[in-house]
Amino acid sequence: MMKNIHNIIRWSFFMSLFFVACFEDDNKYDYAELNSVTIEGIEEKYSKISHQDILSISPTVTTESEVEYVWELWTSVRKDGIIYTPDTIGRAKDLSYEVNENPGTYYLVFNVTDKATKVTTTYRSTLEVSTINSKGWYLLKDEGTTEKYTDYDFIYDGGRIDNWIAFYNDGKKLKGEAVKSIFSAKYSDATTGGGYSNIDVLIPVAKEELAVMEVSSGNVQKPLESLFFESLKVKNFQNIDILNDGVNVNLVNDDAAYCFVTTNATAFYPAYGNCRLSKGLRGLFDVTYFDDLSKSFVYVIYGNLTRFLESSDAPISCNNMGADLIWSSTVNFKVKFRDWSWLSYALLKKNSEPDSYMILRLSLNDFMHNNPIKSVNILPSTSGLPSAEIIAANANYGVIYFVKDQKLYKYVIDNQHEEAILDLPAGEKVTCMQHIMYPNPMSETYGSKIDCFAIATYANGKYKVWLHEFDADNLKPLTEPTFEGNGRVACINYVESSSSNFVF
Repeated sequence: MMKNIHNIIRWSFFMSLFFVACFEDDNKYDYAELNSVTIEGIEEKYSKISHQDILSISPTVTTESEVEYVWELWTSVRKDGIIYTPDTIGRAKDLSYEVNENPGTYYLVFNVTDKATKVTTTYRSTLEVSTINSKGWYLLKDEGTTEKYTDYDFIYDGGRIDNWIAFYNDGKKLKGEAVKSIFSAKYSDATTGGGYSNIDVLIPVAKEELAVMEVSSGNVQKPLESLFFESLKVKNFQNIDILNDGVNVNLVNDDAAYCFVTTNATAFYPAYGNCRLSKGLRGLFDVTYFDDLSKSFVYVIYGNLTRFLESSDAPISCNNMGADLIWSSTVNFKVKFRDWSWLSYALLKKNSEPDSYMILRLSLNDFMHNNPIKSVNILPSTSGLPSAEIIAANANYGVIYFVKDQKLYKYVIDNQHEEAILDLPAGEKVTCMQHIMYPNPMSETYGSKIDCFAIATYANGKYKVWLHEFDADNLKPLTEPTFEGNGRVACINYVESSSSNFVF
């Protein structure tokens, strides 16, 4: 341990000595010798994890005087010309402080003050605060019976924080069933620097509430009441998507679309157009929806809901289709790297023919926003896909997975082959299925560190999450779940190094 002795004496005391020395004076004065203070046992630097660690220090103080102690924490960051005053974190010699600061560098100052002379001896060291929140799995879930509330369970290497939102925000949770969660590394508002300083955020959406959450601190950056220019008459949040730029967000509330830009985060504004929207697809430039009023595919661009233009080479019209959307997928990325066709899939029920269903293959990268439908497959009457409990796509192949009667099936789109590939646990309901790829295939780093298919089940108030590795277009079985906890899982985000998986 290093030894540090710094006597800081009031400026007026120094000045009085200076002037006395400048003049001849026959008077004799008796000056009391200052008692020295020695401080040992404090390290030059401490590293702690916010909301997890206790900063404990027991220094040795050697002095003949009667003294008092003050521990101070100073931020080393100055914003907008403001010099922050320190926080007093202890008034005893020994410090035991629960670290809850945001990640960053802080100055830790230990003050020992002589009660008689008011002379203060200080020792300054550095406190580095980090967070465990920047790498791990965020499971968006809900709990409750008559009333449901939404939160995350956060699972990281070596531990977990259950009810992550409540943990950092005085017990607060989002109201309603869990819907979906997205991530952005390009969030900025007035408090972060207004476009000059981006932070990582998660945006969890529940049926009746959503919020912008700062990943590093776990704090609510922007609550629901600050996220809309006008108060919503109805809160019925159904879907949220973020484009490949990580900036433009589209939200569906009560069948209407709202837009949001993370780099200049003010509030959601409504998209213009008379539509009643179904679950969205996601394209390269815009989010595509199916409008239940006109039975047409529409897309959001510059805050407007617009129909696609017809194309002479399209197999069927994408407007006034006389069908209802049952399910739709997002972009198939592996095909994108091969031929830039950005394929998505949609399951529709034809109104003109009872029990007639079709799978559409759509390409969502058309710069001219022409009819995106590239092929149509009429499902055989024996297919179990139309009556599936939950459906998801494999982003590596043209394969759809679906659950029926406690079995996981695969449906190969090209040849309409359908078979059961996995038995699911008896008595457990599947609540979420996702193909999870990290890094995001649109990121600069191509080549997946994580490439698995997540299946979340629910029974008796508890969830299980199974992260299956791929065996071509089949899944490798697991003997036990990867994660378990309380509640029902609706969406999964893996976060690392200011990026996240794409939510297929």
